[in-house]
Amino acid sequence: MSPNDRFFFHTFPRPKQCELSEATQNRALSILRFMKEAGLVLAPEIVNWQLPLQEGGVEHLPILQRRACFTELSVGELDGHMATFGPISLSFDIDKLRAIGLTPVIYVPQGAGIGSLSQISSFCVKAAWHTRYVLQRLQELKEVSDPATALKRFGYPLSPNATLQLQNTDPTGTAVANYTVPASNVDAMMKHIGYRNIPFDHSIGMLSVFLNIFYPTDNTHSGELLGYYRQREWRLIGGELNFNNRLLGRPLTQPEIARLMTIDEHFWSRELSWAGSLRPRSALAVIYDPADKWDFFEIVEKVFVPRSIEMEARAIAGNKVAVVDEI
Repeated sequence: MSPNDRFFFHTFPRPKQCELSEATQNRALSILRFMKEAGLVLAPEIVNWQLPLQEGGVEHLPILQRRACFTELSVGELDGHMATFGPISLSFDIDKLRAIGLTPVIYVPQGAGIGSLSQISSFCVKAAWHTRYVLQRLQELKEVSDPATALKRFGYPLSPNATLQLQNTDPTGTAVANYTVPASNVDAMMKHIGYRNIPFDHSIGMLSVFLNIFYPTDNTHSGELLGYYRQREWRLIGGELNFNNRLLGRPLTQPEIARLMTIDEHFWSRELSWAGSLRPRSALAVIYDPADKWDFFEIVEKVFVPRSIEMEARAIAGNKVAVVDEI
């Protein structure tokens, strides 16, 4: 393998503050073993977009992203990359990862002031979020007004004279408008809108793809301008995304969650606020599962490790293991 050869790399785990090198390496080996036996975990993150409003203040748009991150590098760049992102790095053939859905992050510059043209990209995030919201409401109307889907949703037939009670509420939950509409009228409207168009639920899924790959350019935690952009990140994403009537990610089993807790309890037990409740990160994670009996580890080309954990890594990954200082 030449230092000029280029691959996608997935490197883990990022060292914690004041964590001894040996502890980081042990954690890395536990993650490697979990990947080999259970698969690739798509970790959840709530990305909070703060978008300025013309009337003043900001609009908060929380977006749940579930992803695993990869970076395109030459082998010669790997040592420096691992110094920042972790002591184990998996390499992948570029075409093989693209074939299973790897997608580059769409970096969104944070705005530099209200009314500024620098807000254009942020408004694209807002437009995608609100468009998905509208399509989700249309999908709900379609399901409750169509006699076939209403039967499946409610468990009993829809009366020919049924009406829908629709309501608008303000941010406090107070009703500001009520509408009573014959279900048959809504059903006719939904069939008209959907005629020869992409189904609402498919469009919702596609917008979810965008919302999973939008990410800020600047690292506001470190204060580094273009800090995230310089990482050149690509992602495998999943969760609510559906391909060929199959979700791209499956929930973890309770034994798998228990194993994650033994690897890094602080990380996986941290609660995230989503859909009106607090849930541990492990409950929102999924394992990438794009096809029946798909084995993530089969597409791993090499497992790069420091010499200090070579033997332990070989016990897990066999002849895929390569020592970093031999590159």
